[in-house]
Amino acid sequence: MTATLSSEQGVAAKVHARYSKAGDVRMDIKSTDAEGQPVLATTIMPAKGKSYYSISHDQRAIVEMPYSTLAATSQQVTGSGDNANLEIKKLGKETVSGVETRHVRVIDKDNNAIIDLWLTQKYPVDLWTRAFRGRNLGLEMSDDERTKAMKKYGVKPGFSMKMRVEQTGGVPVVFLVEKIERTPVPPEVFALPEGYTRLQGAANSQP
Repeated sequence: MTATLSSEQGVAAKVHARYSKAGDVRMDIKSTDAEGQPVLATTIMPAKGKSYYSISHDQRAIVEMPYSTLAATSQQVTGSGDNANLEIKKLGKETVSGVETRHVRVIDKDNNAIIDLWLTQKYPVDLWTRAFRGRNLGLEMSDDERTKAMKKYGVKPGFSMKMRVEQTGGVPVVFLVEKIERTPVPPEVFALPEGYTRLQGAANSQP
């Protein structure tokens, strides 16, 4: 899966996420630093084990962080979809990256956020969660809980080809999926690079 993260100032990052049959995840994120120089960061999340890894290629460092932190974060939002105070607007059909989608606007009254979703049935609904291991990407409500809430409000769940998030006082951010393809992925793609310094991350770190 390839995607971009952008704002009104332009593309902030390009994301290449790979997911194996075994459940291993690798995300490569390309961005630029304050001087405009390219920066590549990688997150590897093995299906087995108690840790995931954040890799800084320019510093040649691997930071190991516990999965238990993600589990605690997930538990904090569990059930929020049942009690969500939302307003839902169905805005019709649109084509995104060559895929027909349903444009739905979710107004989260509790968190003063507006989330526009372009949903499709072409891909599995849980592909987002599998490809990104359920991370909530900084949102108040996780993707799973938002799907639960939308069902409650009569919206058929789907895979998000595009998501636009606008929160009070913040800059609107757009996450756009450009391409999804099924191809063989060699096991070494999910291996940690050799010759990098290994560090232990803080218990409250986020990928």
